[in-house]
Amino acid sequence: MQTRSIRREIRLLRYYAVGMTLFAGFVLLGAVREARNATFDTITVHRINVIDREGKMAMVITDHDDFPPPIINGKVFKRSGGNDSNGILFYNQRGDEQGGLTWAGRRYPNGTFESANEVSFDTVNTDQLLHLQDGNENGKTEAELVGWNEPDYNSPNFTQLISEIEALKTRAQIAAFVAAHPNIVPKPRFLFGYDMTNTSQVMLADGSGRPRIKMFVTADGEAQLQFLDAKGNIVAQYPEAH
Repeated sequence: MQTRSIRREIRLLRYYAVGMTLFAGFVLLGAVREARNATFDTITVHRINVIDREGKMAMVITDHDDFPPPIINGKVFKRSGGNDSNGILFYNQRGDEQGGLTWAGRRYPNGTFESANEVSFDTVNTDQLLHLQDGNENGKTEAELVGWNEPDYNSPNFTQLISEIEALKTRAQIAAFVAAHPNIVPKPRFLFGYDMTNTSQVMLADGSGRPRIKMFVTADGEAQLQFLDAKGNIVAQYPEAH
């Protein structure tokens, strides 16, 4: 009798254990489903990475301390000039960076200040083809929209050339390298905006990035239209110089 009682108790304990396991599983499953569709009033983070189902980056929302380096053809590069902006970066289905928005503004102990806001539109094989930006340096402002012809990042040796230029230390070295490899440099095709002298301007360039038409209107209303040759010399202008 005592043996039967022990066996009965063991069976009850087994049933209890199985029941609790199933119950815990249902609770956990419900929690996972709830987490997939969670609702929050406020989330405080330094950076948010959005990834696709294959684990590739899709979007980043970040502060200026955690700004990510660019990804080109699946390789991580050093961001030119660094970055001290808050922003949102967008990536294509390959996981490469393909544009973004950045905002930055500073006031310094000596009373000076500066700010810059940028929107960049890249494509799947290139850097930015369209760039919108403004700036403010101690009250002097500028704003411009620029269109570019960019080198093809999938072209032979491009990744190797970028790695080589990243290793250079001085501006003179970089300038010499760029002069020897002009095809890695983006070529501006047009500009529309105004500069920190408060002069509004339009510039149209040829396929090599050389300005060929310029239009200016100064802050006091003086206007001029210029036509230039490939070396930058003015070949015609209106009104004519006196």
